Amino acid sequence: MYVGKYCSHQNFFEDYKAPFAKCGASEKYMRHISEKNLFFALMVAFFASGSTGWAQDSAATETPTPPIDAEAVEILAGATDFLASQALLSVNWFVSYDKVIDGREKITGVRSGFSLLDRDAGFYSFAENGMDTREYYFDGASFQIVAVEENAYAMTPFNGNFEGLVVRAREEYDVVLPIWTVLSRTSRGELLDTADHVAYLSLTRVAGREAHHLALSNYDGDWQVWIAVDDARPELLMMVGTDPYQQGWPQYRAYFSDWNFAPEIPEGAFTYIPDDTVDRMAWPKVPPDRGLSERSVEGVAE
Repeated sequence: MYVGKYCSHQNFFEDYKAPFAKCGASEKYMRHISEKNLFFALMVAFFASGSTGWAQDSAATETPTPPIDAEAVEILAGATDFLASQALLSVNWFVSYDKVIDGREKITGVRSGFSLLDRDAGFYSFAENGMDTREYYFDGASFQIVAVEENAYAMTPFNGNFEGLVVRAREEYDVVLPIWTVLSRTSRGELLDTADHVAYLSLTRVAGREAHHLALSNYDGDWQVWIAVDDARPELLMMVGTDPYQQGWPQYRAYFSDWNFAPEIPEGAFTYIPDDTVDRMAWPKVPPDRGLSERSVEGVAE
């Protein structure tokens, strides 16, 4: 069968994937992306050429790569399970994210910070967003947020663990803890259980470290993940998320560094003790008509 100027289905596939090959994408990924896009491209060429031989040659086309790549799943599951197994950890992080203005211009915002977690004792994090700094304290009995520049704080009682705090803060107060999806023991499910496609793109380097480059997607969005090539410490190095439904396809990009799985934790690190000059604020409640789906970069860019 001939499709337009292409002499066969195979030649059409080779021509179609060529731009991705020039970008350095792996053969596995090129076959993966063809699964959704090649069919459409072939049909356009078919109708344009007026050919009638589609049914005769369809059996000769290559079998598409399964949408869930077993190697990619194993690598990502290994990294998330490794982080979930750590009783203590700390990490520095930096996030950049896009804001689309008037449907065409992109403004880049940045956040950066540090997170410290003892799964049995508590959680501390600070986050810088522009000229504002927030500190988060949780000691297993109470949760506090400090607005540093305003010299003010809010506090609420909460008995439980880190995973329970994530849910309570989000549902009752519309507060998303910094990089919680990475720190939580539910991170494997947050990433893999929601993915319709998982692909291994390539072996690459991030800041001089060898890394596996993976891609995931579902109906709502696309993610890319870079994981250190280290069986003993498969650290998460970088994440990129894309919103395909907003004009301009805005992204968020999260970078992680200085992972420490035996940090020294000073006494009282998870409890904030205000002095007499600090104002206490009331916790705002989440409006009943506001859904959690509005958090497009939940737990990473916050």
